[in-house]
Amino acid sequence: MNNLAVDLFKDIPSLDNKYTKPEQTKKAVVVLGSSKTTEPLMEYMELCSETTKELVKNGYNIVTGCGTKGIMGAAYNSAKDASAVNLDGKPLQNLAIVVKPLWGDENLNDCLIIGKASSESERIIKFTKVADNFVIFPGGTTTLQEAATIIRYNVHSEENKFKQIILVGKEYFAGLKHQYETMAKLQLVKKAPESIFKILSEKNEIIKAILKR
Repeated sequence: MNNLAVDLFKDIPSLDNKYTKPEQTKKAVVVLGSSKTTEPLMEYMELCSETTKELVKNGYNIVTGCGTKGIMGAAYNSAKDASAVNLDGKPLQNLAIVVKPLWGDENLNDCLIIGKASSESERIIKFTKVADNFVIFPGGTTTLQEAATIIRYNVHSEENKFKQIILVGKEYFAGLKHQYETMAKLQLVKKAPESIFKILSEKNEIIKAILKR
C-alpha cells in the first residue's frame, strides 16, 4: 500500500455524514458491476460509460469503489471526465468508498473518498446509506452478492424507503428474476420482483427511470 493510501485510511471518516442526507442521497447513483475487462463485456462497458456521463450531466453524483477496470472503471472514468471541479480541485460527481486493504486497481486521485470499509459486505451497506439509486451491470460473484444485498433492502423496507434498483441486461439477469419469482410463488418473498427492481437494457430507459424517481 502506498503512502497516499495510508494517509487516506488514516484521515477519512468511516462515512462522511454529509452524503447521507436526503438531499444528497436522492441525487446519487451507485454503479456496480464487473471489475474485470473482458471482450464480451465491452458492450456493457460502453453502455455504462454513456449512461454515467448522462447522469453526471443531469446533476447526479456517481458512487463507486474507484476501481479502474471493467464496468467499474467505465463508470469511474466517465464520471471523472464529465464532472465539475470544486475549489479543492476534486471532482464533485465522482465519489468513492474504499475497502481496506485496497484491491490494487483503484485510482485514488480523481475522486472524493467519502468513506471506508473493512469488507465488501460493509461497503455495500454504506452504499445504501449514501444513494437512493443503484445501477447494476453484469459482474461476477461479488456483483451478485451486492445485487442480492440491495434487493434484500427493498424486500424488507416500506415502499416509501425503496431504493431505485436497475439491473442492466435482460438476458444476464433473467435467472435472478426467475429466482425471485419462484420465491414469491413459494411465499418466501412477499413482494413481486417487478415491484422491487427493474431489468433494463437501454441507456434512455435507465436515465428516464432515474430522472422519474
